[in-house]
Parts: sequence; C-alpha cells; structure tokens
Amino acid sequence: MAGGVLGAVVLTNIHAEVAKPFVLAYLTLIGLYILWRGFGHAIAERNATVIEPVGVLGGFLDATGGGGWGPVVTSNLLIQGHNPRLTVGTVNLAEFFLAIAVSAAFIASLGFKDFTAPVIGLLIGGIIAAPAGAWLTKHIPARPLMIMVGVVLTLTSAFGIYKAVS
Repeated sequence: MAGGVLGAVVLTNIHAEVAKPFVLAYLTLIGLYILWRGFGHAIAERNATVIEPVGVLGGFLDATGGGGWGPVVTSNLLIQGHNPRLTVGTVNLAEFFLAIAVSAAFIASLGFKDFTAPVIGLLIGGIIAAPAGAWLTKHIPARPLMIMVGVVLTLTSAFGIYKAVS
C-alpha cells in the first residue's frame, strides 16, 4: 500500500510513460520464465524470501502504470517458488486494500473532480475480479495455473511493448 500511495503521488507530479516499455519488457521476460517453469521444470515450492520490496514496487507500478500490482507481485512470488494458489489468492486479496489506498491518495492529490466514472468502473471491476480470482485458484491445479499466469503475463506485456514502441 505504501508503494501504491507513493506511486499515486509521483504520478500526479511527473509523467510515467518513459519507464513503461522497460517495465513491460521485464514482465515479458518474467512471463516467459514462468511458462518455462510451468511446462518444463518441476514446481518446487519454497517460501518467498523477498516480499516487502516486491510489494512496494508492485504498488508503485500499479499506481503509476495502472496495473502493475498483479503482474509484478504474482510473477515475482512465483519465480521465488511460492505456492501458485496461495500466491494468486493472496495477491488478489491484497489488491483490494491497495486499490483503496491508491484511490485515497489520488483523491487527496487531485480532489474528487478527477475521480470520474472510468475510475469508479475500474474499482467495481476489481471488486468483481478479486473473488473470481480466488475461486479460480482454489479449483485449478498448480501447474495449469502457473502456465495460465505465464501466458497472460507474456501476451499482455508483449502487446504493451508493441503499442509503446509503435
């Protein structure tokens, strides 16, 4: 949440489009690595050791880029070997609190006049998506879940790079 609030404050004061292609390239590589692990290697579960910095970075990128929390935090915890179900479920739950903190920071920085219908629509979508993600992680086995995360992360990030450079 601290990273998200910091990202909201930074975004209201500077333009973040410069870093976007680099973040997307990083996420594409992480997505490919997750796919490689999902298809080829045994999924050895171990506890993630780098958590707080990943959360701060994910919150910051979510606020500045509009969607970095899930890809950054989920992918980083997965490449550390954290349980895919626990990772996706926990990241989705934490995203609810991040959305509240970031929204409050944007309202404090910009005021209610810029808190428009699209923002409210995104909040409603997030409220619907979080329980759906939790339900899916409960019912999908670890390997297919990891492959799905890798496919979505790779494709969305690669498409974002394409749009950013074209």
